Order: sequence, then C-alpha cells, then structure tokens
Amino acid sequence: MKIESLINEGLIELNLDATTQREVISQLTSLLREQDRIESESAFIQGVLDREAEFSTGFGNGFAIPHCKSDTVKTASIIIGKTTNEIEWNSLDDKPVTFIIMLAIPATEGGTTHLQILAALSGKLMDDEFREQLMKAVKREQILELLDELITQKTN
Repeated sequence: MKIESLINEGLIELNLDATTQREVISQLTSLLREQDRIESESAFIQGVLDREAEFSTGFGNGFAIPHCKSDTVKTASIIIGKTTNEIEWNSLDDKPVTFIIMLAIPATEGGTTHLQILAALSGKLMDDEFREQLMKAVKREQILELLDELITQKTN
C-alpha cells in the first residue's frame, strides 16, 4: 500500500482551532469532503461519533485515533489534526489529546485496510520517539515522511 493513496498534505491540519471532540471530527471531515473522498460529511461524522460511543479512541499520551468504516467513504484515507489546545477525549489515560489521526475506511475494506492501518498506528504509537516526532512536527512533509515509513513497512 502506498502512502500517497491514503494521505496527502491536504489531509493534514497542524493548527486545528477546536475546543471539543465533535469540532475536531467535523473540521477533519471537511478536509475529506474537500478532496471528494466521502459522499456525506454528516454520515461520516455520525459514523465516527457512533464508534466513539462504543469505546473511546483516545489512545493516551495526547493521541486519539477516531475512525469510521462506512459506505459513505469513497477512498481509504488518513487525516491528521494537531490542535492548538487540549481536547477532552475520554482517553485511556484520562488525559486530553492534541494529536488526532482519523481513519476513513470504505465499508468494503473494513477487514483489511482498516485493520492493517489501525494495527500499524497503534503499535507505533507505543514508541515514545515516534510520538515525540509526530508532536514536534511543524510541517506537513514531516508527518508524511513518518507515516510513509510506517505504512510502507507494515503493509508490504
């Protein structure tokens, strides 16, 4: 799997000005819509919120990995958001998040693409150095390089 098919600079926002989880999800979803990767913003947002209601995607250490498998998703995508302030996310460590890695997966790829990306990300987010590199990134290119290395090695 090539990183370029999943994410590009237009799907990365390093200065999200949001105060709630829903605002973050909404702003990141608008990036998907701008690139015509989803059919419906409202259906996608609802899918992410429904998933959050089942179990929080607040990973801990300031990270969240919200995701949605849905028929409204046209193209499997990774959307990155870094907030300008801390967002309450009901995280596993009870701490707010500032770095969001949102996954949009077509329903037909739910058991393959979704699981591969989620496993690769959650495993790598256990690595202090990787998390620190993501948090310190100030350019979209830096994020793309880190994810390219991760996705390429985990899905090939």
